[in-house]
Amino acid sequence: MKEENLSIEVTIRCTNNCRHCFARAGRDDAPELSLSDALSAVYEAYELGYRRLHLTGGEPFLWRHLYELLDYAAEKGYESCFINTNGSLVTDEAARRLKGYGMEVSLSISVHGPEDLHDDLCGPGSFRAGTRGIRAALNAGVRVTVFTTARRGLLERLPRFAEDVFTDWAGISELVLIQIIRVAGDARDLASDLLRPEDFLQMVRVVAMLNLYGYRISVLENPLATVAAGLMGMPWLTLAPPLYRSGKIVLMADASLTLAHSSRDSLGTYGPGMLGAVTGSEHYQRMVGPDTDICPACMFHEACIEKGLDRPSEWFRDLDDTVPYCRRVLNSIENSI
Repeated sequence: MKEENLSIEVTIRCTNNCRHCFARAGRDDAPELSLSDALSAVYEAYELGYRRLHLTGGEPFLWRHLYELLDYAAEKGYESCFINTNGSLVTDEAARRLKGYGMEVSLSISVHGPEDLHDDLCGPGSFRAGTRGIRAALNAGVRVTVFTTARRGLLERLPRFAEDVFTDWAGISELVLIQIIRVAGDARDLASDLLRPEDFLQMVRVVAMLNLYGYRISVLENPLATVAAGLMGMPWLTLAPPLYRSGKIVLMADASLTLAHSSRDSLGTYGPGMLGAVTGSEHYQRMVGPDTDICPACMFHEACIEKGLDRPSEWFRDLDDTVPYCRRVLNSIENSI
């Protein structure tokens, strides 16, 4: 637990209108987590051994209790808090306040490619608003990671985009790519932008080479990228944990508990004691434990286990559930040799 984050979605309200957003897809309501539930979860998680906090949304800076929760977490003894934001509300004053905490408060700020690609996804003017937030945070000494949705439309421009990111915002700690997915009720049909196996391998090759040349780039919670890079003889990616793993749990804005922010599969509704009850249950352990059916029979099993990929890739990677996405990606490498 000490090495894992307690993740809390505090609101799904947002200042952007991202057409690929899974948090608001298919929803007519806009739930916000109560302060009492947030404080209770932070207290309980600390008692269970968690020392890292992760806040997400929606846009967390729209949640009126944000600083009160940060105050409590710092006083309780949390070592760090990582906040996902689009950057539009990260003013100079907000950045200075975040820097003033005893625990490290860092930001991931979403920039989904060059300005035209970003604004196409998130709305006109959102790129400039977000990049102002990056500069405010960096000027205040706040640690910043840039999060970027990896989609087919970005791949050809990814090398130049990465160069611009590390040149224009020289103080950022890392560029993190998040493989685009579709969820029920999404506002835009993203089928043409999903990464096919050959697209995924193109992304891995580009990211590996950029790392070789000194750019700090990773693929979020997707060890398949590291497995693929190793098999292609390009072992320059950092290890990534799987999306579903022991200790991972998310308290959503509607008070449901789930394994991942992108998942709508509920593990129950939060109440005092629920974090311990869920993470200690046999059902949870089966969900985060190694696969015992599909993976052991796969020819790539040994290579995957070595890199921490002990479960098949989630079916929503490209909406094809006939053959696991990971196997199709790795077969593409095998067939090209």
